[in-house]
Amino acid sequence: MNLLGGVRSTRLIEKLEVWRDLDSPEAKKAVDKLRSLGGSGIKKLIGEIESSDRKRARVLADVMSRVISDKTVHQAVKGLDSDSQKVTSAVAWALGHGRRFNPNVLLDYLRKDTVPKAPLCDALSHQKGRLDVRRVLTQAYQQDSTEKAVLFRIVAETAGENDLPELIGRLTGKDIVARAHIIDILSRFNTREVYHALQEQLKDSNKLIRQAAINAIGRMDGEPDMELLCGLLCDPDLDVQNKAVEAIVRHRHPDTVRYLIVALKDDSEYSRRAAVEVLNEIADPRSIKDLLEALSDDDWWVRARATDALAKIGGPRVVNAVLELIKDENEDIRRAAIEILNATRDERAVKKLIEATIDEDWWVRERAADALAEIGDARALPALLKMLEGDSRSIPTAIRGIAKLGDERHVPRLLKLVPHPEREVQIEAIDALARLADSSVADQIRETVGIHLENQDKAVRQAAIAAIKSLDERFSPSQIAEARKQERFAEPTRTLLVEGREVGAFVQGGGVQKQLDITTLESGDVIEGRYKFIRKIGKGAFGTVLLMTDQVVEENLILKFLNPNVASDEEMMKRFVHELRYSRKITHKNVIRIYDFLFMGGLYAISMEYFPSHTLGDEVKDEQPLEISTAMRYGCDIATGMAVAHHAGIIHRDLKPANILINDEGLVKIVDFGVAAASSSGDTQLTKTGYVIGSPKYMAPEQILGKQVDEKADIYSLGIIMYEMITGIPPYSRGDHMSVMYQHVQGKAKRAHEVNEAVPAELSECVARCMSVDKSKRYDSMEQLREEFKRFLPAEV
Repeated sequence: MNLLGGVRSTRLIEKLEVWRDLDSPEAKKAVDKLRSLGGSGIKKLIGEIESSDRKRARVLADVMSRVISDKTVHQAVKGLDSDSQKVTSAVAWALGHGRRFNPNVLLDYLRKDTVPKAPLCDALSHQKGRLDVRRVLTQAYQQDSTEKAVLFRIVAETAGENDLPELIGRLTGKDIVARAHIIDILSRFNTREVYHALQEQLKDSNKLIRQAAINAIGRMDGEPDMELLCGLLCDPDLDVQNKAVEAIVRHRHPDTVRYLIVALKDDSEYSRRAAVEVLNEIADPRSIKDLLEALSDDDWWVRARATDALAKIGGPRVVNAVLELIKDENEDIRRAAIEILNATRDERAVKKLIEATIDEDWWVRERAADALAEIGDARALPALLKMLEGDSRSIPTAIRGIAKLGDERHVPRLLKLVPHPEREVQIEAIDALARLADSSVADQIRETVGIHLENQDKAVRQAAIAAIKSLDERFSPSQIAEARKQERFAEPTRTLLVEGREVGAFVQGGGVQKQLDITTLESGDVIEGRYKFIRKIGKGAFGTVLLMTDQVVEENLILKFLNPNVASDEEMMKRFVHELRYSRKITHKNVIRIYDFLFMGGLYAISMEYFPSHTLGDEVKDEQPLEISTAMRYGCDIATGMAVAHHAGIIHRDLKPANILINDEGLVKIVDFGVAAASSSGDTQLTKTGYVIGSPKYMAPEQILGKQVDEKADIYSLGIIMYEMITGIPPYSRGDHMSVMYQHVQGKAKRAHEVNEAVPAELSECVARCMSVDKSKRYDSMEQLREEFKRFLPAEV
């Protein structure tokens, strides 16, 4: 009988292959006859497929899909376990496209180890419209992750509203993965019952369920439980927090701000950050005021932590809202608003802050003055000077602002405050005078301040001693002689550093005249009848460095000719000139002197001190650390030079070993002030074309993130340099530039003593403090850092 069935099957298959059109009446009759042969017909088809080519196998698979019945489906399933991939694929296709059997029986075969799961799941996927959702769900719970995912995808594509009770009922099950799949499926049904059920899942103890639920709710419309949703901003899982932010912003519920307070006061920085990210999208003056009022009853450190988060992370919407609150009738609101603006240092706040310097509340006046000084806008000077005539409680803050924003023209006014009856006023005035002094008023300041060298008040006496020491360092006979030499260097040149000189005219007209070709210079050639070429020293991203002899003063100097791409950028040139006007005021043995910024031969060049030397990078190489004593001596000298620069209002922004020069006697000098500031339109060191200016290995996190930088960015860079000197390697150097910058922002470097056991633990902590991602945790000034470094110098040094 089997033999006869096989013969009949062969003939029918041959006929079907000849007819091609399987929907013709003759073909349908042949298919019916083949089906009536039962298992023998299926076996014959499988055998024929195994021996056929790919084209014939496709035809035979189509025939099989029409032949399989409820009685023969088990025979076809056996074909899935064939050693031939061709047979397995053809049978799976036939099972997936057959319409003469109940496909739900295929689900039972998922429990049998002898049946390959992948081709069976493929067949089920093609039969999805004919499957019973409840049976698929039941089977899904018994499968491994791959098959489980396929079955839940089938449910997702076939479930209807009639299946919702079944799906919602399964949300309380123990299978976490299954519940996550069901949550995703339910999110496709935007009904009140589903929304409520998914919202309950936000309370689940398992983070996978909370993640799935918040993802689902983020895609749905509904009336949210804002207290519950905002509570997720304190979730221990950051993914849940981030998704909660998106969902809260999407809903823009009027009660949002009321429920943000818990997160804004949370111990976790991430929770506070998440709350502010929401405010960055939805904040307005009313909502920020409500928030600040709600915080007013909390302990001061809670309020401080919350306002600090608003200041550091708050975007334009938050800042604009806070600006409106500076004049609020509530004193506590005004104070909080000023405190936030003080930390943001946003230039948009200048006008409002100037108005706040005459607020009736002395505390508001004081913090406004602090904020104006931090922003660094000279428009604040008239308001700060006026504060000197008002309430004595605000005078010290006003003096600090003038010291930061003013210059030697403000010295006469400050001299009058040295004998002030308030000790705080005396101390700040003495410190400010030391900062603002130039050679023309140094003797007058020394005479006035010198009276207090024997003052009975220890704090005033120490302030006077420090001021005199600073004046002596900067205006000793040797330093004055150096300053006069600088004037001689600049006398007959076409300088661009005269105040008020328009740089744009030079930039726009620079291409008219014939340009000097410095690449053709030979030893002995003279430029502008003054500068005799000796040799080329090097070339970098900004310019070419030449060693010249200034025949007027008969001394060697450096001319750094700017590259054409730099010189043609008018905005960059303006920043360059602005920065160099301040940099040339620095006169100190640990800083390379800037003589002038020249325009000659159609080119721009910086003239600066010639210092035969090598870079710090030449000493820190091959991953070998320096001797601790050597590293600390260098660190002290760098901190000293940077302290002088900071007193002059100059931030380096690109402090790195290549910019630290050392001669054979061990004298350290810092070079290239102002280059980084000139090359970027903001405080980040990315150019308009996206290239990084300077080395990311030494860049402060706030600088990388494009935030406003101050002296503490240089402290961070010095910390990185110290780390490299005492360990032999930079803390962050693996990967490309973007990877290194990300590492700085993360701040997860090993402690120095973990890399080099010879490093004392105290020194390791000192360097780690310099490298804090949170700049408020770094040292307050280079002077403070220098004193800390001195503790690690050998006693005889």
